Amino acid sequence: MNILIASVFAILHLAITIYILIIVISAFLSFIPVDPRNPFVEIIKRVTDPVFEVTRKKLPWVIVAGIDLSPIVIIFVLHFIDTIIVGGSITQAFVGVLQSVITMYIWIVIIAAILSFVSIDPRNPIIQTLNRITQPVFRYIRQKMPFVIFSGIDLSPLVLIIGLQLINNIIEQSMRM
Repeated sequence: MNILIASVFAILHLAITIYILIIVISAFLSFIPVDPRNPFVEIIKRVTDPVFEVTRKKLPWVIVAGIDLSPIVIIFVLHFIDTIIVGGSITQAFVGVLQSVITMYIWIVIIAAILSFVSIDPRNPIIQTLNRITQPVFRYIRQKMPFVIFSGIDLSPLVLIIGLQLINNIIEQSMRM
């Protein structure tokens, strides 16, 4: 009986992992011009759109500056469910989601830092969203640590990434104890 239960949990884990991958693909497809009649795109949309629509109806705040964040919300919920299915506790699930949020924010900071070196239209909704998410934190770091601007180069993204990695490592070490 235990083998049957373990097999069911393994299949659920695999299904959740595959669905997360499909959601990520769908999110990427929304940023690039693709033919909506493409069979691959049609399948991805049929599998993900119903869940996105429910998420948008139940959580109207997932659309920020014209950018739909429902895939991110769904990925976090699925990650939470997956952690519990694999045998983790609710605490491990919360910690996993927290670490995912920290990791995602680190990537957002990296993207914003890279884009700051390129001349991009500041009215672009993606750039505006990135700035709304990162600039308040960068500004706070620059106010508290004015030495992070070195020879005209703003190192506040680097300070933020190091701080977030430190927090992530502390969380991970506390879970091992």
